Amino acid sequence: MPARTIYLIKRLETEVTANMIKILGAYEITPSQFIILNFVGDNETDLSSAQLSRRFLMTPQSMNEVVTTLQRKDLLERNTDPNHKRILRITLTDKGKEVLEICNVAMDVFEDKLLKKLKAKEREVFRGSIGKILENLKEEGEEKPKATK
Repeated sequence: MPARTIYLIKRLETEVTANMIKILGAYEITPSQFIILNFVGDNETDLSSAQLSRRFLMTPQSMNEVVTTLQRKDLLERNTDPNHKRILRITLTDKGKEVLEICNVAMDVFEDKLLKKLKAKEREVFRGSIGKILENLKEEGEEKPKATK
């Protein structure tokens, strides 16, 4: 019997995470911190910790710890929202932008090695398939349970 797909996905995730830890560790960044920096950098509007915690399925307290750590490293900053004084908006600092750029170059090299046996079209199909699977999981999670009698 061939290995279950979910086993292969988990094995791949484990290998990718281990490599990310090693590569990003050289820049004193964890994979979670890298993903959050990327998301903040890609987002044109400033985000709050609450928005980030919902996006990454983390408790607000856990996200606050990650953001505080990145703030201590001078990679993120929090500014009061001019329209809602109780909301702190999160943005990359100049140093955060520099570190993110360096880490992205390192991740590009890793990703190329990871996918080197796939042709361009296969990479495109692979990314599309991952997107469809994630979309399906999101839709499944949004469905309300059906009432039973």
